[in-house]
Amino acid sequence: HKLMRSHIFFVFIFIALFITSCNKSEDDGSGTGDAIIIAKKSGINTVYGVTLYAYSFSTFQSVKATNAVDATKTYTLKVNQGYKTNFYYETPDAEFTTTNPTATTFNFSAFIEYGVTDEFDDNLTDKVLALPTIEKAEYNLTSADLGVTWKSVPDADSYAINIFDGTSLVYSSPELVNTLKYFAVGSSSGWVAGVTPVIGKTYTVRVLAFLYEPNGDSYNIQSVSMADSDKPIAWGK
Repeated sequence: HKLMRSHIFFVFIFIALFITSCNKSEDDGSGTGDAIIIAKKSGINTVYGVTLYAYSFSTFQSVKATNAVDATKTYTLKVNQGYKTNFYYETPDAEFTTTNPTATTFNFSAFIEYGVTDEFDDNLTDKVLALPTIEKAEYNLTSADLGVTWKSVPDADSYAINIFDGTSLVYSSPELVNTLKYFAVGSSSGWVAGVTPVIGKTYTVRVLAFLYEPNGDSYNIQSVSMADSDKPIAWGK
């Protein structure tokens, strides 16, 4: 399955980061970075890439990053969904590899509004979660919701459910505790603004498993692994 845009499937994380940044002092021009290993399925293989985030209370003008293991390559981050306090970079699909990224440090260099510059970094280990296994994803006519059941992913700190209409994200669950292995998606909350599930329309379900950095939390992610339903699910059928 093709990896959907990471700045979209991290909607709930971005909101948390944005709120955190807005709680900083308005005079604080400092930035924060997060490097995340992404694991997904491509054909019969599990492949890996890296997504980078930078966020600040102040407006970024530009953000670049380098990998301490290979400083010859520069990563240019871009604005995330119009929010200039949050920039991101994601590995292009063609550059995902079957080799897990090595442990390293990503060094960020940012130009912030009012001529302020800042440098910050994030350590990335080589630890990554196994891909989730979706056991069942089907619509329940009795409860009028779409139930998703998955196997527990060893060492996962939390989960999330995304639903796609083709390649467009239309639903994003809140972060789910790691003891859950079932979640029911109703028609009321979690859907993208202006979107209402349509009876008979088919959707793709994605389960995401999150591994925090050591002593981290959902503001500090080490890796994300994901799996899609093997076939589209018809809403209301």
